[in-house]
Parts: sequence; structure tokens; C-alpha cells
Amino acid sequence: MWAVAYKRVGIIRRSFSTFKEGDVVLVRDCSRGGKTTLLGPLTPGRIHGSRIGNLHHTDIIGVNSRDRVSTKTNSGSGGQFMIHQPTLEEYVLHCKRQCTPIYPKDASTIISMLDIGAGDKILEAGTGNAGLTMHLARAGGIVHTVERSKERSVHAKQIVKEFRNGILLPSISFHVGVLSETIDMIVQSVDSQFDGVVLDMPMPWTQLPSVFGYLKPDRYVVCYLPSMSQVIDLVRACQPWPLLVEDVIEVDWRKWDVRTTTIRNPDEANDEAIVCRPTHTPGGHTAFLVKLRKCSTSNTLQE
Repeated sequence: MWAVAYKRVGIIRRSFSTFKEGDVVLVRDCSRGGKTTLLGPLTPGRIHGSRIGNLHHTDIIGVNSRDRVSTKTNSGSGGQFMIHQPTLEEYVLHCKRQCTPIYPKDASTIISMLDIGAGDKILEAGTGNAGLTMHLARAGGIVHTVERSKERSVHAKQIVKEFRNGILLPSISFHVGVLSETIDMIVQSVDSQFDGVVLDMPMPWTQLPSVFGYLKPDRYVVCYLPSMSQVIDLVRACQPWPLLVEDVIEVDWRKWDVRTTTIRNPDEANDEAIVCRPTHTPGGHTAFLVKLRKCSTSNTLQE
């Protein structure tokens, strides 16, 4: 699907072309109310079964974005799917997961809180499903991500590998283990302090002493915490430390349905109107994002 265009900060940018073997695509059911499905890697001979018929991978290979591909049924032709190149948001929401990912609404906010620039070195603890990991890399960060579970780390690396043929892999290094036990080895490969740290774990205050010395002065740690009780415990732990609690944020996205529609009037000509209302898409609380600023040039936390 991709042809090399140019390089920036180690990330290869590519231009759209036709889909090829090995690509992951988003297929959208063209029937009314049809859902979207992530499909791939595209493999000749593989078949995706759906309610409107079988979609053959071979029929997708060689087509372009927004082309329509017909399914096959026992009686002949079935319905149609429109083929798309998935955005990072769509990929994170639809890919196979072993745990709940950090959703795009929180990932984009974390990137803003960390003030990431091109080539910044970012330490992430809690790789999970690699949702945030990919957002950090796509924003220009050089990411070192640590996961306690080897199985989850292997799964996360495969998720990254399948997104646009591994376009983000050169900017991500995967590590397995407890952060406090692996940080020294990670820093040796970085050969400098980090520009930002993200901690996605139940008790981040237990790991702050290990990472504090490897964070540049006046830079940030962002902690991802599902409950307010965790936030309170973190704030209390930071009181004697040179870590300023700058922000505690809960991100809420509300999608709206804004479109034209026809008002059917049996007595007069049909009128056109605008529908404007919140969608029925489920939403709600995911986590609190706590932003800490390092207020010291020291490399140790001293109470």
C-alpha cells in the first residue's frame, strides 16, 4: 500500500498507493447502518465471512482506498464493502487487544501534556496494547516502552508491526520487566535523560524514585489513573518531593450527529432540515491524567 516518500526523525513517511499483500485495511459495510471491521494482514486465499457474504482477500489486493469490493455468496454476488486505509485512531479501536487500550482521546491529551517535540526521548511504563505507544511515536517521540508481561509485550509489538507495515517500529524499543529493575539497562541504550515519562500503572508513586533521576529538569511525568483515590495517593506521595502537581485532567469527548435530512410532509413539498444532536455512541470516564513537573536538577528524590 505504501511507497517511500521521505524520512524525518527516523520515521518513514509514505504515500498512498494500492493495497498489497500484508496490508491491514478497514472495510466498511456499504449497506445502511453497516459496521466497520479491521481486516488483515491481507493474505491470498484467506476469506472474511460476513452477514452479506464472503470477502476474499485476493479481491482487495490491488485496489485503491475507497474502492468498493463485492462479496460472494452461494447464490452469486452479495453486498459490497468500501476499503479504507485505517487511521491510527481506527486501528487502535479495532485491533485485537489483550487489555483495554489508552483511547485516542487520552493519548492525544497526554502528548500535549508532555509537550513532545520531534526526536524527544520518551519512557513509557505499561505498554499494554500499544495504543499510547504508537501515538507517542507518531508524534515524533523516540519511545522506550516497558511491560511486565512478556506475552503482552510480544502482542503489542505485533500490533505495531501490522500498523502500516511497521512504519512506527523504528521509533519504538520494547522492554520486558519491572520498571525499577530495567531502567538502568534502558538508560544505557538512550545515553541521555528522558524528555518525558508516562506511567500507566496502579501505584506510580512506587516507581517515581527510580525514574526521577533520568528525567530532564523542568520536564514532565504523566500518570494514567482510573480512580480518584489513586490520584489522591499520588498527590500525597509527591508532597515531600520536588515534583509539582500541575494538572489533573479528565478528558471527555462528545460526538454529535450533524447532517441534512428530509422532513416528509404529506400535504406539501418535502422540506430539507439539519439534524443536530449528540450521538448515541457510548462514552464516559476512562481515567484521570496527572501531570507532574520535575522542579529540581538533582538526580535523586530526597524527602
